[in-house]
Order: sequence, then C-alpha cells, then structure tokens
Amino acid sequence: MILGAGALSTAPPAAADGCGNVVVWGNGGGQCDGPFYEDGSFQRCVTVYVLGIGGTNCFLVPPPPPP
Repeated sequence: MILGAGALSTAPPAAADGCGNVVVWGNGGGQCDGPFYEDGSFQRCVTVYVLGIGGTNCFLVPPPPPP
C-alpha cells in the first residue's frame, strides 16, 4: 500500500521511556532489567500495550545456581 505525504504528516509521534519501551498509536512495549544485586539476582520489568490497554509487570529474577 502506498501512503500519501498527508497521511504521514498526521501520524502521532512515538513515545519512548528510559528503558527502551516504545509505544506507537497505543501499541508496543519492551523490557527493562535492573537494579542488579550482589547475589546475581535482578529486577525485570516487562511492558506491553495493545490499542492503548496494557501495563507493566515487574518481578525479581533469582540468581544463577551455585557451581
């Protein structure tokens, strides 16, 4: 499909946050890791948006097993 220049100029700008998540027209998401702890565990946040509905889920990732 070919879009005219008028259609391109009316598109809303993409929004991005500090973790690399991108939401364009209410769709998108991403993943952010940190802070990291001395035992090797860390916090991970996953964000998903579809048609403007969604959210962020953060959880603690356990450290790797000992050798």
